[in-house]
Amino acid sequence: MSARSFLISLGLVLVLLIALSVLQRKEPGTERGARESRRMTDLPVREAERIELTGPKGSFSFRKKAEKEWVLEKPIQGAADTNSVKQLLSEIQNVETLQKIPEGKKEEALLQSFGLGQPTRTVRVGTKEGELQIETGRETPIAGGIYVRARQPGRPELIAVVQKQLAESMDRDLTGWREKRVLPLAVSEVEEILLHQGALEVEVRKKDEEWSIHKPVDAPADPVAVGSVLGEMSALKAASFVSDTGGDLALYGLNAPGLVFELRTKATNRILQIGQVNPQNTQQVFARVSDQPSVFLLSRSAIDVLGKMADRVRDKRLVTFSSPTQVQAVEFAGRGGEYRLERGQGTNQWTLRVGGKERVADELRVGAWLEYWQEARASRFLSTEDPARMGLNKPRQTVTFSWSNTVGSGGSTNRVETLKFGDDANKEEVFAQLAAISGGMALPMALWRSIPESPWNWLRQDLLPTDFGPVTGLIWALGGVRREYLAGADGRWRAEGSGADAPEAAGYAARLADLEVSRWTGEPRKGDFSKTDVEIVVQGEKGKRARIVVGRPMVDGFAPVHVEGAEFAGLLSQNQVGQLKQDPRLPVSTQR
Repeated sequence: MSARSFLISLGLVLVLLIALSVLQRKEPGTERGARESRRMTDLPVREAERIELTGPKGSFSFRKKAEKEWVLEKPIQGAADTNSVKQLLSEIQNVETLQKIPEGKKEEALLQSFGLGQPTRTVRVGTKEGELQIETGRETPIAGGIYVRARQPGRPELIAVVQKQLAESMDRDLTGWREKRVLPLAVSEVEEILLHQGALEVEVRKKDEEWSIHKPVDAPADPVAVGSVLGEMSALKAASFVSDTGGDLALYGLNAPGLVFELRTKATNRILQIGQVNPQNTQQVFARVSDQPSVFLLSRSAIDVLGKMADRVRDKRLVTFSSPTQVQAVEFAGRGGEYRLERGQGTNQWTLRVGGKERVADELRVGAWLEYWQEARASRFLSTEDPARMGLNKPRQTVTFSWSNTVGSGGSTNRVETLKFGDDANKEEVFAQLAAISGGMALPMALWRSIPESPWNWLRQDLLPTDFGPVTGLIWALGGVRREYLAGADGRWRAEGSGADAPEAAGYAARLADLEVSRWTGEPRKGDFSKTDVEIVVQGEKGKRARIVVGRPMVDGFAPVHVEGAEFAGLLSQNQVGQLKQDPRLPVSTQR
């Protein structure tokens, strides 16, 4: 290059740099038309069908396979990272020229000074309206800009300065351009999941939109947990690619993989093989998809989590009704004998059937218990063992739930699930088994304790009959002391005999009306009431009377109680007995 040509080129560069500096300090225009006029192209780049790219990281060829998918054709054939391709196209579509070189100033010397004689990057984008070719040169001395040359149909060749971000979007290596998800799939299309790990085989299938486990046990699967596992599999990404030719798979432990996942749909069967741990990074494992040559590295922790699939997807629910209102009956056998709770047809009223007799059950108690069991989950599952070791060959309690599920247009199906309780696993858990499923499980001890020891505890726990109504008088007897209190027509309570006001007796009477036993014990035993602690005769409206007898407290502090003529006796807590033994005329705060 002659000295004269060099000076001319240098002068033009300086002029451009000054103009660029001014432009970069300006606020961007607000008019849409002005912005579009500064764009490098008006071709529909984002709708491109093919891309040829050569740059510092290599040469790449892309082709659009479907409306939203891109594939690599060079240097390898396979799925492309669609998001990376879309980002490149978006940058090309929206990049704005910061400065244009005037026509007639495109001398070879100037192109060389801009780095466009031997461009650093070249990208060709094929659209239905023609091809756009962009070449990039050197960065401008002022940070943030780069020289480019663009050729496209319907426009003259363009040499300009654009934002450096355009070049950065082209500078990805093969790993950056290729699809790193190793099992991209539509979760809803998967019908079967299999895991092979030595002697362990896990098989999970979907039938009629319901998931179930067939190996290593037959058990229902939790659809939410299955969806989570499939989502994790679909999101697995290669940290890096080790080989694209396969090579000697024994080097990676993939000639006899220790762990294999299979995902089956109606159209495909994808198999992910897991090899040995990467000796250079023990937090990674070698892996490959069986029908592809590439070997890649995956996160070891992600694979370890997926390897626990059998426990993760198993449905830990003990009962699978979706609402307590679906339940029609619950049957019990074992502790408390054999009895049945049954819901009335089309009502929320529950009936307790014991020994051929029917009694009205406490619907609130039954409903709360069913809600508790609906949320209950197994603590852990056990491998199939001798039932005798868990006390399940002779269960101490069985509970059978019957309910109906609505299906189709107004139809229904009946379901039954039976749970057996065995021995205590430890202080916090009890062994149990669902009758239709092999293998045992450990349940929280609280579930076992939620089953009443006696069927009578499904009844309302009001001590006085539910139709007794308000208490209008009472006779209180403790030891050798006997006192009587009555409510007058004016609602004021008075001590019988003296006629003295006894306002505290009103509160005592209200507590009596609301008194509930801690639990029912069955028919009263004479021995429990041979010595009484306190006796109270309660009077109500229309001549109603009830005699309450409280026996001596037992070792645990509870005391037997019985209403004369009632079918069952019950137990009161130490605090309840203390309140009953207190003289009704005294304030509650004086109780000891």
